[in-house]
Amino acid sequence: MKRFFITLAVALMIVPFASAQTKGTLKALKELNKAKEAVSKKNDASSWTKLATAYLYAYEAPVDGLYNGMDPMSLAAIIKGSGAVKLGTEQREINGKQFLVEKYADKELYLDQNGALSAYKITKSPVEGEDALVKSLEAFQMAKSLGASNKDLSPLMLSLARRHWTNAICSYNLGDYKEASAGFDNCYTISADPTVGQIDTNALVYSGISAVLGKDYTKAIDIFEKCRQIPGAADGDIYSYLADSYKLVGDTTKCKSVLAEGFEKFPTNQGVLVSLINVYLETNDDPQKIISVIHKAQENEPTNASLVYAEGNLYRNMKQYDKAIELYRKAAELDPKYVFAPFNEGDTYYTMALEIQEEASSEPDDAKYAVLLDKLNDCLKKAIEPFERAFSIAEDPEIKRGCAEYLKNIYFRFRDEKPEYQASYEKYHKFAEEASAPAE
Repeated sequence: MKRFFITLAVALMIVPFASAQTKGTLKALKELNKAKEAVSKKNDASSWTKLATAYLYAYEAPVDGLYNGMDPMSLAAIIKGSGAVKLGTEQREINGKQFLVEKYADKELYLDQNGALSAYKITKSPVEGEDALVKSLEAFQMAKSLGASNKDLSPLMLSLARRHWTNAICSYNLGDYKEASAGFDNCYTISADPTVGQIDTNALVYSGISAVLGKDYTKAIDIFEKCRQIPGAADGDIYSYLADSYKLVGDTTKCKSVLAEGFEKFPTNQGVLVSLINVYLETNDDPQKIISVIHKAQENEPTNASLVYAEGNLYRNMKQYDKAIELYRKAAELDPKYVFAPFNEGDTYYTMALEIQEEASSEPDDAKYAVLLDKLNDCLKKAIEPFERAFSIAEDPEIKRGCAEYLKNIYFRFRDEKPEYQASYEKYHKFAEEASAPAE
């Protein structure tokens, strides 16, 4: 009981102090009040410029000196120097990552497993009842209208744009993609103002990417279309993002049109190529169109195994299995470590066997049935070598387990033919069981 009362007493002593504003915040608010008073007296360009700067500094006061990636020692020194008092900590998982969250009266700090600062969030603005960043921009605009020069305003407005960028990065790191997109928008808009005159295409692109991650595809389309209109802003990835956004809102016609233009301008971009292949496969369009596209890409990258593999998938989709297998083998020759090539070769043989099995099940003629059965067994045995090759090079546990499942089933069918088949069945059966067992 004594220990409880001591803890409570300490807590009661800490709370009033922790709720108080830090030295930096008090100083910034004092400067803001002075700037407001100056505007009410003078109402000239200089006083409005100072007010805009004062709003920005007041907003930044709780996180002054902090930056993403700050090491633990530097962070501790900044916090100690500011006089901020930690209210508590908690573990939080965000987008699959673990953070230690330090809570203060006006902010939260998100630390990674090494104690470095990954992101931070201002939870209580020092400027109560006002959006300090909005007020800062309004004051800059007022200063400009009263004759302030671009030379004087430009570096200050650029500081405001960078604050929006930093806020957006923090929101992005914390999975708040709507807030991140809005922050990048503000950064782009302020930077692009004639007073600053800097077209920050990175901010625009990140706003679009954040919109995609936040599933606001209509906004993403607007942003990436804007990128297409800015000389030098649109690369192959922009076309890929834009096309995917059109597809996600159900406009496959526009999606294909964007990808066709993107491929023409950036024929070696993998994002454009993969999106192009996927949309044609998903819509069952004329495969010759995409094959011609792949051939053009292969001319640019003749040793790219994934392009040959992609062509093999198209032929497999058309049930031209022999051609597909030929291309899978070619892909494996180009890159012996490209596991998907032998895996899909084995899977194609297995698919052929299943189709033959279905045909045989409805064949009443014994002689024809026997012929089909021989073909089925031949396909299954041909699948063994590529599956075993894929099993031997696979690094992904799921692919390795998948190979083992196929091989287990095939060897089980032929286990009585010879001892080697029985041994192989036992090997892959054991591996598949162990790989599927839940972790203790």
